Amino acid sequence: MNWAVFQIASGRVFFVAIALLVAAVLFRNRSSPRVRRVANWFLLLGLISLSVSAAPQPPWAYAVMALSLAVGLFASRFQTFSRAATAISAIGLVVVAINESRYHVMPVLRKVDVRQIAVIGDSITAGYGGGDSTQKWPAIIRERHRTAVQDLSRMGETAASAAKQLEQTSVEAPVVIIEIGGNDFLGRGSIQSFELGLDSILKALCEPKRQVVMFELPIPPLYEGFGRVQRNLASRYGVALIPKRVLLSVVEAAEATVDSIHLTQQGHNQMASFVWAMLEPVLPQESRQPELSDAAVSR
Repeated sequence: MNWAVFQIASGRVFFVAIALLVAAVLFRNRSSPRVRRVANWFLLLGLISLSVSAAPQPPWAYAVMALSLAVGLFASRFQTFSRAATAISAIGLVVVAINESRYHVMPVLRKVDVRQIAVIGDSITAGYGGGDSTQKWPAIIRERHRTAVQDLSRMGETAASAAKQLEQTSVEAPVVIIEIGGNDFLGRGSIQSFELGLDSILKALCEPKRQVVMFELPIPPLYEGFGRVQRNLASRYGVALIPKRVLLSVVEAAEATVDSIHLTQQGHNQMASFVWAMLEPVLPQESRQPELSDAAVSR
C-alpha cells in the first residue's frame, strides 16, 4: 500500500482537505491577484482531497462545509463585514474537522473484573482457508498473555452472517472486539443489509456491564455509506471505535499480508500487539483469569 492510499483510506486526507479549504477562504479575497490565484489552487486541491477522503460525515457536516465555503468565497461582497464573514467561514470548516478528529483517537476502556475477551471477525482475523497454519491474533493474545479468548471469527463473515452466528452462541466476556464489514462492501453487499446485520450484532452484545470495541472500516471513496452506518450504530449503542489507521498500519506493513488483505504471521503478531496495548491496562492480573472450557475459549 503506497503512502497516498494510506492517507486516503485512513481518513487523514480529510484534514488536508480542510486545511486547504481554510487557506483558500482566508486568501481568496486578498487584493493581490497572485495571492488569489494561489487561493484558487488551494480551493481546487481542497475539493479534490475532500472528494477522495471517504470521510463518512453526517449530513449536518456537509451542510456546514457547503455554507462555510459559500460565505468564505464571497466574503468580499459583504464589504464592511468581509473579515467577519471570512472568519466565520474558517471557523465552520474547523468545527467539522474537530468533529471528525474524534474518530482518530484510540478508545480508552474501563477496567474489568475477569481476564476474558470475545472476538467477532472475518478472514482478516480468522485467516483465509483450512490450510492456513498461521497462528491468528486472538490465539496469540490467549497464549502469550494468558487471557481467555472466545474466538468467533470466520472466513467470509459478513455482518448478517455474524448476527446469525450470535443467535446460537452465548457470549459472556466483558470485552468484545468486532472486526467486521470488509466482506459487506468488497462483496458488493448493500448498505441496508450491512446496517441490519450490524444492528443485530450490537443489539445482541451491548449491555451495561460489557464493553464493545469495533474496528472502523477503512472505506474507499464512494463507500461512505457503510462508514456512516457504522458510526451511527456505534453512537447509538455506545460502542468504541478503533481508528482506521490501526488496521491499515498492520495491512500496509512490509510482509504483513499475503494478498494486501489477509495477514501473514507477522501481520497477526502486529495486530495482536495493537489490540493488547489497548486491553492490557483494563484486564486484571493473571491470577484472576477464569477457567473456561475449550469450546468457550475458541471455536
